[in-house]
Amino acid sequence: MKNIDEFGQLISKDLRDSALERCVDILEKKLKSEDCIEINDSLSNLTEDQISAIKRLVTNCVDTGIHDFLYSIEVVQDELSVSVNGEEIVKQSDGLNGEIFTEDGWFAKYSRYGETGI
Repeated sequence: MKNIDEFGQLISKDLRDSALERCVDILEKKLKSEDCIEINDSLSNLTEDQISAIKRLVTNCVDTGIHDFLYSIEVVQDELSVSVNGEEIVKQSDGLNGEIFTEDGWFAKYSRYGETGI
């Protein structure tokens, strides 16, 4: 696996999937912290269409955050470098933020939820 793909797998699984799984776990009442119970209680009267809209919203917000983070890495590449096995990731891509999208992008290849999310 290329170093850039290792980075993409990390972003997809350990960042994106973790955030999306948190949302799913709250919606499925798997988390029992006071905060999660309060959130779930406030969502209990929503329809399935409304819950679906929330899932799309969460996916969109998480994906936008990742996109903007990757873009920021490129913008500050002279002050900050991200490397995997000694190779700078920015130099392996013509646009890190674009690596996450499309049918052969990082989300499609590595995310449990695919490109579309939850």
